[in-house]
Amino acid sequence: MNFKLLGTAAGGGFPQWNCACNLCDLCRKSPEIVRPRLQLQAAFSSDGEKWFLINASPDLRFQIETHPELQPSALHGKRNTPIQGIILTSADLDQVLGLLLLREFQPLTVYATRLIRRTLEANSFFRMLERVPNQLTWVEIHPGKAFTLDGKVICTPIPIPGSLPFYARKSGIHESGIEDLAAKEPGQAALGLLLEADGRRLAYTPSVPEVTDTLRSMYNSCDAILVDGTFWSDAELNRTHSGTPMARSIGHVPMSGEDGTIALLAEITSPRKTFVHINNTNPVLDTRSAEYKTVIDAGWQIGQDGWQLN
Repeated sequence: MNFKLLGTAAGGGFPQWNCACNLCDLCRKSPEIVRPRLQLQAAFSSDGEKWFLINASPDLRFQIETHPELQPSALHGKRNTPIQGIILTSADLDQVLGLLLLREFQPLTVYATRLIRRTLEANSFFRMLERVPNQLTWVEIHPGKAFTLDGKVICTPIPIPGSLPFYARKSGIHESGIEDLAAKEPGQAALGLLLEADGRRLAYTPSVPEVTDTLRSMYNSCDAILVDGTFWSDAELNRTHSGTPMARSIGHVPMSGEDGTIALLAEITSPRKTFVHINNTNPVLDTRSAEYKTVIDAGWQIGQDGWQLN
């Protein structure tokens, strides 16, 4: 299995468009020191020709044009794509807005839980994906139930504690029955993914509100894990932008501290432990920082755009 990170930043990318913090400022002035990052996006393939996307970031069009293996080929006609499907792990805007960039009458197959599908269908924007017959095919997936892609990659959705995105909890959306469905069928709003092929296992969990025993057990069985690295500390965002929430209150366990990810997963023996979904405020973005050194010394790496695992 070929696995690629096309982007590694949290929402807003890096540098963030409206931020002039020290890190964003340094990234703009000295990108050779602190590298820019596109918003989180992953892709995988069993043969290097047919690809599946994990979510669809707002930067997806640029990410496709940066990676030739994801681009159409004139050998297959005027309209084609090597992208065989998109797996959605949530209905968060940062994970689904890229779907609207794929609306050019191209048949798409989207794998999602019933709750995620219903949430998107309740928004009229996504009708742009259904302008012609058979333009969009939904495949329903279920937490904990494995399915196979391309006959080779076994994919298991892993339920992650989490709720519907903010826009789906506001007035108007509730009329579609989405909140009732979320209550009746918990575990569908947020997912991680376990990918298995040729006896190897990779866990993709870029949003982790709580490090559970179930997650630890899964990580211990993997050859590589990609884990939520949004924030270094719980108060990081609040210190940079006064009045903003703490990391844990918006569903992200910070890296540092006795109850942070590095400490909680210190005994995981996976040969590859990689942080992804890095927020623009996280000091590990500067490879000269003490925080970056702490991550490396603890046996982790910071995912980079273009990071690949074969």
